[in-house]
Amino acid sequence: MTDDAQRRALADDGVELVLADNPSPMTLDGTNSYLLRSQDGTSALLLDPGPMLTDHRDALVRALGSAQLATIVLTHRHADHSGLLETAGEWAPGVPVHAVDPTFAVGTDPLVDGQTISFGTDDRDAVRIVTTPGHTDDSVSVLHGDRLFSGDTVLGRGTTMVSFPDGSLGDYLDSLERLIALEAAGSIRTLAPAHGEQRDDVAEVLAHYRSHRQERIAQVQEVLASGKSTAEEVADVVYADVPASVRPAALSIVRAQLAYIESLGS
Repeated sequence: MTDDAQRRALADDGVELVLADNPSPMTLDGTNSYLLRSQDGTSALLLDPGPMLTDHRDALVRALGSAQLATIVLTHRHADHSGLLETAGEWAPGVPVHAVDPTFAVGTDPLVDGQTISFGTDDRDAVRIVTTPGHTDDSVSVLHGDRLFSGDTVLGRGTTMVSFPDGSLGDYLDSLERLIALEAAGSIRTLAPAHGEQRDDVAEVLAHYRSHRQERIAQVQEVLASGKSTAEEVADVVYADVPASVRPAALSIVRAQLAYIESLGS
């Protein structure tokens, strides 16, 4: 789906994507912030304010227009998603912030699984929280209708990293299984990630994510069986082809894999 087609598809459902100008090997084209508008257009929910960039803040304010910002939801604590919250008192004074991490929750209790957050008067003006820890321990996805805003749990292209030690591969695998079950039940028909493009091939994407993780775990186990043991030694084999710019991410993933394998007792 092209960028224009993606934006049109989102706009048809009252959603506006505001892309932050922070591209990198880890953020892809940048961080996707989403404004979800109420059915009457008078209020909105902001999902992931994004990085601390003045231009991005201004773009969000312009996109909001005359609508009242009712609430902010954070998918996880990483700065490319949460940075603008540092100045929220200036551009979103008094607006509650929903987050799992109590450090970021403002004017409300920390998020819990299954919680419903309303941002308008229509029954459709609400989202449901699906806790999906793994990328980080505070990661959530947000279900609006049958569109899942997946944060960094599932990306628009490529695969995501499991941060270590604030993430867990075991938790991530459990979260994938939960999303797979929700898709099979018909609850998810579209993925709107925090990086990359919207995806309609949800079952295929989730199946690929699961098989990719299983393949990587098997590769790491083979390297360990050969006598290598450190994260650096494992990364040299399993992630030998990654560029230097993402080597730290590869090491983080390997450390998460090693912790997971150790938890299995193998």
